Amino acid sequence: MTTTATGDDVASSDNQGSTPAWAVMTPSLPLNVVAVLLVLGALYFAASLLVPIAAAILLSMLLSPPVQFLEKFHVPRALASALVVLAVVIGLASGLFALAAPAKSWIERAPESLHRVQQKLQGFTKPFDDIKKATDQLQQQTRTGGTAGPQEVRVVRPALIDIVLLGSPQIVGAGLSVTVLLFFLLASGDVFLRKLVTVIPTFRDKKKAVEITRQIETDISFYLLCFTAVNAGMGVAMAIVTALLGMPNPVLWGAVVGILNFVPYVGALASMAILAMVGIETFDSLPAALAAPAIMLVFAGITAEVITPMVLGRGLLLNPVAIFISIMLWGWLWGIVGILLAVPLLASFKIICQRIEPLHGVAEFLTT
Repeated sequence: MTTTATGDDVASSDNQGSTPAWAVMTPSLPLNVVAVLLVLGALYFAASLLVPIAAAILLSMLLSPPVQFLEKFHVPRALASALVVLAVVIGLASGLFALAAPAKSWIERAPESLHRVQQKLQGFTKPFDDIKKATDQLQQQTRTGGTAGPQEVRVVRPALIDIVLLGSPQIVGAGLSVTVLLFFLLASGDVFLRKLVTVIPTFRDKKKAVEITRQIETDISFYLLCFTAVNAGMGVAMAIVTALLGMPNPVLWGAVVGILNFVPYVGALASMAILAMVGIETFDSLPAALAAPAIMLVFAGITAEVITPMVLGRGLLLNPVAIFISIMLWGWLWGIVGILLAVPLLASFKIICQRIEPLHGVAEFLTT
């Protein structure tokens, strides 16, 4: 028995078969936008939860080589993890206690120091001050009547030292969270990888997942170790330079340079500005005051053009545009901590994209 299709049925089937591609793809674009906004919102509002987790994961990848080194001497992984974490905590605590007093002193003297710097630079800024005074007088002469202008509203924020003191409980809590989570991540070792392998059905996929995971862990650990070593070397070099120049608290300025150097470009500029202010307050002559930031500029150029490519290799270098976007994004989401974590997070994401074939295009965009 045959069935004859009517004209309406043929027309409807033709219409269904000839649905334009844009009509099928259009609903996915709003869904993708909504998904991105939801992810950004979750990252922003859950910062207090996610920041310690991200910091602990990055630190675990940074400290996994020392743990593996201790395992070679038949030290149990849990004990090796505890020793490594304890050594890091003692080192950081010792550094903070040693630098807390001079840092607090400089922060408390900041307004007075800025006033002295302004007085020393008065000779250079005098032409601009004269122009400003002339502009103010001209504006005052052109005002009509005696009506008062709009009042200026200023938002006065507490001093940095007050923020640090008031936020100390949160800082201590976050530090404890990072420390405990870091220990468990280091002590667990390959637990997560073994669980992942048990979930994957086929042997071929299991082998590929293990290879990709191992490569990603190795590359990220290598990058973080080299990146940290370069920044620490920059900090030590600037501590020696400031000590030779006769600047007070050279270890403090070396630590500031080393920490800020985790933020490429922006960190170097901030370090030079801080060194310039300290130099102007310390020395009477302008060349002596600007010697430290000038040397810092030379070191930054050598590091960016010679040392970093030599240590990391060109394949792990990041696109400057991607770096700035990452710094702005994570700074907006997680504040100062996000700025410091922006480049390690971006580098880790790029390494993951390099090892996963469908994401090679993203990795190519992130490469310099």
